[in-house]
Amino acid sequence: MRPYMGSAITSALLTAVLPTALLPAIASAAAPSARPESPRQHAAARNFDELDCEGPEEDRLPPSDSGQGGVHQPGGTTPGPATTTRAPTHGGLRADAVKWPKNVPDLDDAQRMLRELDVHTFDSSGFQRTYFGGKSCWVLHGADKCPTRELALKALSEIPVTLKGTCKVVAGRWHSAYDEMTLTNPLRVDIDHIVPLRVAWGSGARDWPEYKRRAFANDLSGSPQLIAVSTWSNREKGDKGPEKWLPKGYECMYSRAWVGVKDYYGLSVTNAEKNKLQQVLDHCPS
Repeated sequence: MRPYMGSAITSALLTAVLPTALLPAIASAAAPSARPESPRQHAAARNFDELDCEGPEEDRLPPSDSGQGGVHQPGGTTPGPATTTRAPTHGGLRADAVKWPKNVPDLDDAQRMLRELDVHTFDSSGFQRTYFGGKSCWVLHGADKCPTRELALKALSEIPVTLKGTCKVVAGRWHSAYDEMTLTNPLRVDIDHIVPLRVAWGSGARDWPEYKRRAFANDLSGSPQLIAVSTWSNREKGDKGPEKWLPKGYECMYSRAWVGVKDYYGLSVTNAEKNKLQQVLDHCPS
């Protein structure tokens, strides 16, 4: 895994990636004031501060919805052109059936990286999602100013996506590693931070400059940080670390990706987190 090089990307983030309109937000995001939560958010996201990135839960239809947009649950079908099938397993662990982000380290590299990670006590006190980019969750990229979310949806779809205009993804197909759902409506897809922002904050990101936190939250290619999953499974994961939550059947790939992100950004791990990751990696097929 290539280590994060802040000086190499700073100018890119501040010019090519960030539009001029967002530059004032960088200064104000360094010490934002706390924003009040709605009752809905407070109940659903007491430990999860990223709902405002993907939209409130009431804007998403439940998995049993039979409307257009196709939600396909494992072991069955629902209206729509696609169904899910189960991929082969190895020792109870799923094979690589999901389109994972770039730069997931192989097993040997992940084990080496994990051994080299610093171990520290986790402390997320003072965390606010706005420390990772201000009020705007996603930065805008390139001349077309496409948000990170739309680029991730496009990159992680199993089929070519349908666009409205130059950026907006309105159709595609995504297989969620977190709950085995296949989704064809992007409204039912979250772009999840594999290492949640709160976890990053409590593992060392509190000491980063704001531009590095913004880069972390919008990393499309440096580390395996962004993955497309169903909105419901992302709510279930919340801000949990691997010692408290792992996607059933994809423990190996998820753990390798988690270690890859932490290594790339020089984030620490706790003893419990390291022990759980080591336990998973020790049982992964070579």
